[in-house]
Amino acid sequence: MRMTVPTPLGDIAVRCHGASGAPALLLLHANPGDGRDYDAVLPALADRHRTFVVDWPGYGESTAPEPQLVTPEGLVEAAERVLDALAEEQGVREIAVLGNSVGGYVACRLAEGRRAASVTALVLVDPAGFTRHTALTRWFCREVMGRPARARRLVVPLARAYLGRLGTPSSRATFARARQLPRDARRLAVHCAIWRGLADPDFGVADPAVLDVPILLLWGRRDPVVPALLDGRRAVRALPVHTVRVLLPTAHEPYNERPDLFLRHTLPFLKDPWAVSPGLRPSRPRRR
Repeated sequence: MRMTVPTPLGDIAVRCHGASGAPALLLLHANPGDGRDYDAVLPALADRHRTFVVDWPGYGESTAPEPQLVTPEGLVEAAERVLDALAEEQGVREIAVLGNSVGGYVACRLAEGRRAASVTALVLVDPAGFTRHTALTRWFCREVMGRPARARRLVVPLARAYLGRLGTPSSRATFARARQLPRDARRLAVHCAIWRGLADPDFGVADPAVLDVPILLLWGRRDPVVPALLDGRRAVRALPVHTVRVLLPTAHEPYNERPDLFLRHTLPFLKDPWAVSPGLRPSRPRRR
């Protein structure tokens, strides 16, 4: 089943998989990309969860009438609209959120913001929002990856680096879509607008230490975009002590590169997040 959710940035496509009575799970992808990036792990996730896969504005089947206006903060608002639509149209009141890169940033913001009561757990996969703002990082985000003329030459080699060994059909399909990006002016404009937003002084998770939901933090040891030794360590220090932390022998998208290993850690956590998260006790009643 497919839903379309109107947002200020465009119409968001949401694909729905799994049985209606199963626990709900929302998948948020990286920039660039679309919901198909999760295809290698989707069958296993949807076998156990009612899984909702989002395409960010301008990607996949979602629209972006003004692509230059798509920002990380706009993605947060778009995701809030998706949660509202799921509650109204699908009866989803509680949901776990799995996000990669900028999708991981949005997942954190949902859990600390106005929709926090509906978020039951977080799976953060190499999330954005933990990079230290410096003159170099701001320049790279704004003037290199944020400018179509420059990003057009870099997006394909960068994708080749962050996707790792391309040893799975899913990773090869994701790379094939990335190779089309330089020739797609609208998608490239979205890609660059999101990168420019990463340089905003206010970009970042406001206070991750106060997140009171179970959290699984997965980080690729070979990630060239948000390195484990820098951004990963900052995330470990910033997130609550009850966070389950796992370092994987992958690059930026472990669900693409090593879907078997990704599921080995993710499925047990999602089955009962409260049992897996050390020392965390429910702050609100759990629904069975």
